[in-house]
Amino acid sequence: MSLRDERPARDLSRLRHYTFFTLIGSGPMALFAAALFLAGARLDGTALPLAAGAATASAAFCTTALALHWHGQGRWRRRIFWGASLAMLVAGAVVEARQSSVGPAWAAPAGLLVAEAALWAAPGKRARALLAGWGAALAAAAVLAQAGLMEREAVFMSVLLVPAIAGGIVCQLWHYQVARELETARGVAAELAVAEERLRFAGELHDVQGGNLQAIALKSQVARRLLEVDADRAAAEMRAVEDLARDALKDTRAVVGGYRKVALADEIDSAARILKSAGVQATVPDAAPRLDEDTERLLGLLVREATTNLIRHAEPTAANVSIVEVDASVTVTVTNNGAPEPVGDGNGLSMLTERFGEAGGSVEHAHDGDRFVLKGTLPRPQPPVQARPRRLLRQVPRRLRR
Repeated sequence: MSLRDERPARDLSRLRHYTFFTLIGSGPMALFAAALFLAGARLDGTALPLAAGAATASAAFCTTALALHWHGQGRWRRRIFWGASLAMLVAGAVVEARQSSVGPAWAAPAGLLVAEAALWAAPGKRARALLAGWGAALAAAAVLAQAGLMEREAVFMSVLLVPAIAGGIVCQLWHYQVARELETARGVAAELAVAEERLRFAGELHDVQGGNLQAIALKSQVARRLLEVDADRAAAEMRAVEDLARDALKDTRAVVGGYRKVALADEIDSAARILKSAGVQATVPDAAPRLDEDTERLLGLLVREATTNLIRHAEPTAANVSIVEVDASVTVTVTNNGAPEPVGDGNGLSMLTERFGEAGGSVEHAHDGDRFVLKGTLPRPQPPVQARPRRLLRQVPRRLRR
């Protein structure tokens, strides 16, 4: 597995662990909030330990239901634990209401219950399920407050804690699900791109060589049949087969040569796709200038080498490709962050420096902290000098000049 594949997989694994601990940790957090409010409640005798036990059981049961959801367990098991959690919450609120009014200690466990109930719905309907659960919790709090069984502070905390806890849990799970689907889609897109390129090359090779191979097969059959009847004609057919084989070899080389052709615009597009698939924010020019074949090939090799190096040897988060045309020269610059400490020029950079030098250009590279800059400059080929108009005028007959 390459570095390009390892980094997204590692990040997704970290997100998975973070999501799991956030999901499981929501239970103890809700229990801690309930304990703080129960500590200030006016409960005497056995009422306080009973209420505390009910809050603990409610948080534990609902956290278990959330853990079962994380591991893909069926709904019936989760609903059993959810029902037990709801029963413990109601029992604890009743214990508190017998000595005083219901306080805000039950708002956080209620948020866990709303989150688990919202996860029963389909992914596209969970937002509405959250709103429905929040509305049910507020309606229950309003009824109890109207009957004088709930403090105003408890109603206010229900307005805050229930949507905060329930929405946080559901949104965190949704965020992880989206990240996992994006990673899967990225892998599928890469596989499809490779398959598409293979099909394109195979189709082009079939179109070019299909006719040649069919002709060779037919000529060979004719020569085999004429071998015992007319040796001269059989030899002529074999010479034709030889010529067809040479043409087929020439066409194959032409196809492979075109397949390996390096164009600056294509290399920039390829670099953008590779960097995006590696999770690197890439900035590339909208269009590349039209240059001669040799210049485009060298500048395309520069972009390819820079992209390969930063994916293999660096851990970038951003990269930039720019093209500057000044006077009679063209400069392509590739910049990225996350570069390691320099350890000397590699074979790729040495090759580029040599080839650019042979073409009258230059290659420069520099480190600035974790920032690496690779710049290649080539002269633009000068257009051929056109003949002067007065020399053309001499070729015009005198009678046409008047």
